[in-house]
Amino acid sequence: MPTLISLADARDIIVIIYGVIGIIFFFIAMIMLMVVGFTVKGLVGSVRQLLDESVKPTVESIRGAADTVRGTTEFVGRSAVTPIVRTYGMAAGVRKGLGVLAGFNKRKTK
Repeated sequence: MPTLISLADARDIIVIIYGVIGIIFFFIAMIMLMVVGFTVKGLVGSVRQLLDESVKPTVESIRGAADTVRGTTEFVGRSAVTPIVRTYGMAAGVRKGLGVLAGFNKRKTK
């Protein structure tokens, strides 16, 4: 006579099989996660190296150009703009002073 498995025994066998399959999938997921993690780490390292090799020299070059422009504007300001502003200021002051002096002569006293 064949032995029939009781419902409780079938349930226990299914739970055990489900647990074993779960453990296997867990280990597969952990291995895949490690592979993806190492791949991302390598990619980040490659991007960092690319930035160090190509972007940083460009940024330094731009910074040098900005310093050159800053120096040029300071030089032009000191050597060209400041004397012109002083000259126009003196001319305006002299004109205003002459206008004030001319106004005293035209004033009538009461």
